[in-house]
Amino acid sequence: MSESIAIPTTLLKDLYMGLAKVEEVLATLEELMDKKGLERTRKAEEEYRKGEYTTVKSSSEIKKLTK
Repeated sequence: MSESIAIPTTLLKDLYMGLAKVEEVLATLEELMDKKGLERTRKAEEEYRKGEYTTVKSSSEIKKLTK
């Protein structure tokens, strides 16, 4: 015998979005706790401030840049 309950779709969406946000925060904390990760973040911020970045519109452009 199986039992079931009805869960509103909006509640499921809210739960999913909440869990996704928690996962993002945990990933950020993990990166910041790692010394090399923190160095990468600082370097990336400095490059951004200096305008040393490239904007791409598709994955194929990324492939061209990484060759």
